[in-house]
Amino acid sequence: MALLAIDQGTSSSKAILLDHGYQIIAKATSPLQVDHNQSGMSQTTAEKMWQSITDAVNKLNLTAATKIEAIGLANQGESILAWDRVSGEPLTPIIIWQDSRSALLCQERRSQNQFVLNKTGLTIDPYFVAPKMLWLKRQFPNLPTGAVITTTDSWLIFKLTQQFVTDKATASRSLLFDLASCTWQQQLADIWQLDINELPTLVNNDQIIGSVNCQDLPQLKGVPLTAAIVDQPAALFAQNCFELGDAKCTFGTGAFLLTNIGDGIKISKNGLATSLAWQIKSATAYYLDGQVFTAASAVDWLIENKLLTSISEIDNLPNANGVVASPSFAGIGAPLWRPDATASIAGLGLNHSKSHIASAIVDGIAAAVADLLSAVKSDGVKINKLRVDGGLTQSNKLMQMQADLAQIPVEVFAHPDATAIGVGYLAGLGAGISKSVSDFNKAWQPAKIYTPQIGSDQAQDYLNRWRSVQSVSLNRE
Repeated sequence: MALLAIDQGTSSSKAILLDHGYQIIAKATSPLQVDHNQSGMSQTTAEKMWQSITDAVNKLNLTAATKIEAIGLANQGESILAWDRVSGEPLTPIIIWQDSRSALLCQERRSQNQFVLNKTGLTIDPYFVAPKMLWLKRQFPNLPTGAVITTTDSWLIFKLTQQFVTDKATASRSLLFDLASCTWQQQLADIWQLDINELPTLVNNDQIIGSVNCQDLPQLKGVPLTAAIVDQPAALFAQNCFELGDAKCTFGTGAFLLTNIGDGIKISKNGLATSLAWQIKSATAYYLDGQVFTAASAVDWLIENKLLTSISEIDNLPNANGVVASPSFAGIGAPLWRPDATASIAGLGLNHSKSHIASAIVDGIAAAVADLLSAVKSDGVKINKLRVDGGLTQSNKLMQMQADLAQIPVEVFAHPDATAIGVGYLAGLGAGISKSVSDFNKAWQPAKIYTPQIGSDQAQDYLNRWRSVQSVSLNRE
């Protein structure tokens, strides 16, 4: 018997087969192309997203002898589309979480930010779902009767099971979800001219949603979908961050810092977001959240512009030699919430080369995460170590810089696919294979630990210079 974990991410879809001990039996990945432009557009097509999922599952070469007991689905969180509620046919492109074209709609509603923050834990920003929904409605004013606009998970779940649902952790990223009651709230929806009656039914993260009945995936027919969750708290779950102050950062397309704040709601006073991590039968948890919108995508930019040959070359880069960079190529989320921000670089001299620029960009990713950790500390949450996952954790240079600037140990997850592992754990809970989070406590062991090799004064000096460079992109008028 096995569990199937599907992680539909920004740049790819992953399918991982786990045994009852949550050990990996097989895994497969299929890429997903996302298009960007200078207007703030980030989008893909529903057909490409669905194809990436079916390709990843089919690459597992499942046979009749492979008895899959349950499926878990993780999604990329704040990405949306319009689709036909009856047929499931997509009616618009998928607007990716990085898309900032709804910035003006957010600016028009700044006066309501404190009310929204107190209710949802989120600041009004194009990163989140509701502004994208209103923007999409205005771009496609002639959507047919029966059209719905949802996050991508609801569409994928419908494709798999014909159920119209979203999980509460994903819903908490929408600006439409009241954290205290864990329900949609019309007062919030009114701000965006939306009707909560048109939104999906809310489900827990370890709940049996329905059985797969999908023509494109006949090998999964009849298997129950027993878990759904947004990607970042899935990784928090995989990293066994179950206690107050436990923190993880996923270094993927962006870098996403989440800190468990227990079962009580804490609204940040320092620009962080607060969201529901999970609501399951045995526990409820919330988290403080900060984002660096470009991490691996910043490295991709270096490669595309021939400042770096490949990700594997990061560890061969020289010291930045005084060059400092803020890699905010897609704006800044927490704690400043400036979608208009751009990347900036300073300290260049005739003695520097493109390798020094690349080195400074990589160091800047670590600095941005350290800045978020400072905001968590200012909110009164103590973090003693940082657990990390994602492809960029393979870089010794980046992880050592992270430990140096954060001034805490950095513990690397033993597997690159923490999100899939986390939703696999939740699928096991939903299927009754595991009973509580305590069942996973012994499963986590770091593959590597980085400890600070510079003093706190040196780290603070670097961060002060980095913040000065970042400020350049905020004052361009």
